[in-house]
Amino acid sequence: MSWNESEIMEARHAIFGAAQDMLAGKLTYIEGARKIVAAWRASKLDERDADVLPFVGIDSETEALPFGEMRAHWQPAALDALRPEIDRMEVWARQLGELRCRNLVARFSSGQIKIEKF
Repeated sequence: MSWNESEIMEARHAIFGAAQDMLAGKLTYIEGARKIVAAWRASKLDERDADVLPFVGIDSETEALPFGEMRAHWQPAALDALRPEIDRMEVWARQLGELRCRNLVARFSSGQIKIEKF
């Protein structure tokens, strides 16, 4: 699969936006992790990037929890029963991801990670 510059920049913008939205409280850390992981490969960031890897872990550890459109397929009683687990995992995800979000935003903002044309 060939990667072009616009795909890379779009993926990097998605990562940058997710990190900003998590820090601003507009996106949960679990949902944000899922967005970052979804864009990660196309972004062409290093696969061992220390600021991205924690989000891979968050995504993996919370993959069974319903978020986004998936919630529409769950019964309200089942969602209510999962609420304590979702809340617990969100606290964990925030603890793991907040510093990484700050680092990513700083790296994008400073130009260390390019989000414009190479």
